[in-house]
Amino acid sequence: MAYDLQEQESIDQMKAWWDRWGTPVTAAVCVVCLGFAGWNGWNWYKRNQAAEASVAYVQLQNAVFHKDVKNVASLTSGLIENYGGTVYAPLAAFGAAQTALEAGNFAEAAAMLNWVIDKSGHPEYDTVARVRLAGVYFDEGKLDDALKVLEAAKPTDAERSLVNDRLADVWRAKGDVAKARALWEELLKTADPNDPILRIVEYKLGALPPAA
Repeated sequence: MAYDLQEQESIDQMKAWWDRWGTPVTAAVCVVCLGFAGWNGWNWYKRNQAAEASVAYVQLQNAVFHKDVKNVASLTSGLIENYGGTVYAPLAAFGAAQTALEAGNFAEAAAMLNWVIDKSGHPEYDTVARVRLAGVYFDEGKLDDALKVLEAAKPTDAERSLVNDRLADVWRAKGDVAKARALWEELLKTADPNDPILRIVEYKLGALPPAA
């Protein structure tokens, strides 16, 4: 098929452009396609991981309910090792910590809660883990360790009452009634009126010796 001069010139320009830019353009298209495929694959992997982790977590909840210490430890270990990037891993660590604490295994309870704080990659659970870890130390009589954990907390407004209540417990146990009273009184002023902790705090304040 014959082309007129104008058509031939356009074809020659297109060939020249392709000779110069064809390879980079093709490479760019391939990169985009591979990136899209990788993104889809990663999303599928995360969904699959979350689905598998949720099954294991249900099994863990059942073990916690039945106080099956051996299976709690095994399932929690599996969730942390195989699904540590999912939300189920820190939730499993909380359950395992509670089971260990009820069994009197303070070291294991502390290890689980420290994992949530230091290695879980879920900062939204940091404050709750610190409050619970401070409770473990409190039960062990390690009051200075409890203070250290709580003082490093960065609670949201909704979490502040939990931290201050536990701090007051520790100061009360250390014999500093004035600090405990100040924290509880501040909590009563600043906490949400519907916060269920308020009634407990009122009881604790009422149990304190009269101020000097």
